[in-house]
Amino acid sequence: MNKGPGIETTQGIDPELQDHLDAYARQFRPALSRYFQRRGCQPATTDDLVQDVFVRLAKRTNGGEIENAEAYLMQTASSVWNDHMRKRQRRSHSEHVEFEDEFHGGEGFSPERVYEGREQIQRLADALGELPVRTKQVYVQCRIDGMKRKDVADRLGISVSAVEKHLMKASEYIGDLFGDEE
Repeated sequence: MNKGPGIETTQGIDPELQDHLDAYARQFRPALSRYFQRRGCQPATTDDLVQDVFVRLAKRTNGGEIENAEAYLMQTASSVWNDHMRKRQRRSHSEHVEFEDEFHGGEGFSPERVYEGREQIQRLADALGELPVRTKQVYVQCRIDGMKRKDVADRLGISVSAVEKHLMKASEYIGDLFGDEE
C-alpha cells in the first residue's frame, strides 16, 4: 500500500518510524532520484533504487531522527548504487540482448521448418559418417565442441598442422554436400 509521496508502508512498522520515513521521503526523494538519474538509470530503476535507500533507512535499529539526514541518505544512496552496479556486473548485464521479433523471432517453428532442420542435421550426421575417423574427430571437436586446434592436436596426439588439414578436408566435403562454403 502506497502512502502518497512517502515510501511504501510496511505492515508492522512503528507508526512514529513510518512518519519519520514519510517526512524523509517527501524531503529527499527528488534529490535521490536526481542522484540515480545522473548516473544513467532508467526511471523504473531509479524508483527501485530510491525505494532501496528508504528500505535500508527503515532497517536502521535506532529509528527516530537522524542528526545529518541528507548526508546519511546520500551515503546510503551511494552504497545502494555500488551494490546495484556489482549485481549488474555479476549478471553480465551489458551482454544481455533484449528480445526483438525482428532479430530473434521472425520465423516461427512451423512443422515444415522443424522437418527441414531435422533433415539437415541428418544429412550432416551422414556426411560425418562418410569421413575418415580422424577427420571426423577433428571436425567434431573443432566445429561442434568448439575446442581450440592446439587442444585437439594435443588430445589426438597429432600436430596442429594435421588438425588444420583434417579440418579443411572435412569443411570442403561438407561445404560441397550442402552447396556452400563452410
